[in-house]
Amino acid sequence: MPTTDATTNEPSIVALPELEAGSPSTLFPDIERAFGLGGLGLIVIRMPAAHEYHTLRRSLLAMAAPLAAMPEEDKLRLEHPDSQYSFGWSHGKEMFDGVPDTLKGSFYAQVYERDHYDEDYQKRFPFYAHKNIWPSPESLQGHDLEAAFIALGKTMTEVGVLLAKRIDEFLKTKHDNLSSLEAALSSPLNCHKGRLLYYFPKEESAASSDGKEASWCGLHLDHSLLTGLTRAIFNPATLPAGDTTGLYIQLPNKEMCKVAIPEDCIAFQVGEAAQILSRGVLRATPHLVKGTDAVGIDRSTFACFLQPEVDFNLGDGLTFGKFTENILASHYEGGPVM
Repeated sequence: MPTTDATTNEPSIVALPELEAGSPSTLFPDIERAFGLGGLGLIVIRMPAAHEYHTLRRSLLAMAAPLAAMPEEDKLRLEHPDSQYSFGWSHGKEMFDGVPDTLKGSFYAQVYERDHYDEDYQKRFPFYAHKNIWPSPESLQGHDLEAAFIALGKTMTEVGVLLAKRIDEFLKTKHDNLSSLEAALSSPLNCHKGRLLYYFPKEESAASSDGKEASWCGLHLDHSLLTGLTRAIFNPATLPAGDTTGLYIQLPNKEMCKVAIPEDCIAFQVGEAAQILSRGVLRATPHLVKGTDAVGIDRSTFACFLQPEVDFNLGDGLTFGKFTENILASHYEGGPVM
């Protein structure tokens, strides 16, 4: 694993009203710094203090630990093997370096669920073509996971689509005839998927027996067009002094930069699909989540993968559905899993 001895790198931060105004003179330098060659591949949108995002974030992230603590037989009923565990609960299915990842649990759902999926679509794209699976509030200490999950997912999607519109405007200064990110993400056949993540607390030292750094999530690229990320919450809330846990991004020179997402912000990362669509103007960056060395601290966060419809052409006849299948098959045992 690449070393994560690095100082915090401050990302480009854009206030939501500024994003809404869309002034090229102020936005384009931030977009190029964030997503261009040598950038972090990440931009941060600061949400107004009165925005409902803040309440929605706290509400959903507070449900991650109770979800992970549900009896195993209840979580088993929330798994969906036929979709290759890309709906409902998933734990130990994702592979890093050929080893099942048991350090975190995930809960997946489509942000915009369709009323119906035809049989052919289900056979071709099992990782997108299924109805969402939810625990009952009674089984989750009274929490309504569905309402909280969908509300936060839609809020983040709306901001992400607006960001995509501004990125489109920026890209027009670089290339002619590029497909629109905004149009791709606004399609009613979109594949936007949310992922509630719970990183289990360490029961002993996080350092592995071979001396490598412990990682809660190994080095990887997202394959989406954009990925929205909340700031994580920890329990206990205060990390030990000098703790280096967090999100790290690998720059082209292989340097690992720790990136802090402010609590009142949503971060958006560029995925590989956007890099392809933009002909390399937008740069996706490998990233990982470094675990804490402290015992007994858990981490909860939410990612919203903004994705076009499966038949969307990324270029040269490569559809997003096929691209997804190719990418995920290389990361998961037995085929693609979201």
